Amino acid sequence: MKKGHVLVCLLGGCLAAGCGRAKSGAELHAKLVLLEREVDGLRASVTKMERGEPVLPDEAVVVSIGEGVAKQFIDAQLPFMIEVQSYRIEMTKAEASFKGTPSVTLTGSIVHKDHPDFVGEVRAIGALDSVEVDSASGTLRARIAVDHVDLLRMGGLEKILAGQTLDTLARTVRKQLTDKIPDVQIPVKVEQGIDLPSVTQGPVRLKGASMPLAVSVADVLANAGNLWIAINVVPGEMVRPSPAASPAVGSRK
Repeated sequence: MKKGHVLVCLLGGCLAAGCGRAKSGAELHAKLVLLEREVDGLRASVTKMERGEPVLPDEAVVVSIGEGVAKQFIDAQLPFMIEVQSYRIEMTKAEASFKGTPSVTLTGSIVHKDHPDFVGEVRAIGALDSVEVDSASGTLRARIAVDHVDLLRMGGLEKILAGQTLDTLARTVRKQLTDKIPDVQIPVKVEQGIDLPSVTQGPVRLKGASMPLAVSVADVLANAGNLWIAINVVPGEMVRPSPAASPAVGSRK
């Protein structure tokens, strides 16, 4: 049996084992979302190895970030609040799990604006996505893609859903969250150029120059509790400062 087929079998086996324990269709869907992302990440790595390719590019610079450190980066963006229809949602806690995929779970509260005594609990499941080098600051950043939202505890809110089902409200919340979660700032600075200072004293004198660097994220791998970010660095042509213009003959200051 091929490795890719083994991964698919593992997914099916996990789902079969979880069906009897799942409390609801929403809970089962949450598990399915996480497993699908993990299997997709593992399948991509296995495919590269079967082709004899390195999992991460050999020529890339690799940055490693642990789950605990990533949680701190996400926590720095919390809490944040959005309004969806008549509800106010505030995300206050985050967890990160790097096993095949950089999974992120956010939890918080949901309150109806007209009924502040009814406080429910909301959970958003997703992953770090679109990791890139910010061109302005040179630091890494990522967005959180939300795959699934659960309303874990309604706290009386089910009495005022006005015809909506819990699943319908959860889908509406997920669509709103996707575009409004702040980007995760990863304080790893990637230099986008090299400056060579001038040497103006001594027996050897050199003119200053600069070399631009084209930097980009080549690949991302989540495995065994770590997020590995491969960064491509391509040097550009050396640039020397243009000589200062000489004053014209006969000119006066």
